[in-house]
Amino acid sequence: MSRGKVWNTKKVLEEIERIEKGLPADYSAFYDGQIEMKAADIVFEPTDDEWVELARCANDVTYFANHYCHSMTDEGIRQITLRPYQEDMLRAFQDNRFVVMLASRQIGKCSIFTTKIKIKVKQDFFITTIGELYYTIVSTKRKLTFIEKLKRSIWRLYSKL
Repeated sequence: MSRGKVWNTKKVLEEIERIEKGLPADYSAFYDGQIEMKAADIVFEPTDDEWVELARCANDVTYFANHYCHSMTDEGIRQITLRPYQEDMLRAFQDNRFVVMLASRQIGKCSIFTTKIKIKVKQDFFITTIGELYYTIVSTKRKLTFIEKLKRSIWRLYSKL
């Protein structure tokens, strides 16, 4: 990786054009040679217009989501369009430090068991993961199945990575 090189949008687009034409090109701006993904730790200098867009995204989470977030669908990767209630929720998360949300179970609010959470037990606070909390609560009510034990082991291994 060429850490000394300063990249900008124009240089990146020029390298993509060279790659698409089959010419020798500098792949150091791309993760694992994939032109759709920027590499980590590159020096990138945004233009003035890009700084304005970055500020707009930082200040308006719904603008960011509606313009830059994509989701995998049956038809492939598609840009998302937020529904009004989703925009309301994102604004609430952005504007408030604490948000309580009444929502049904298992709708994908948090699909990563390694998400760290802070819980209070009597006067003590503990930091754990959602997965550990889930399996601890389930195992106090019943014996874990073989598959649950396997999943728990995999999540523990994954969280160490």
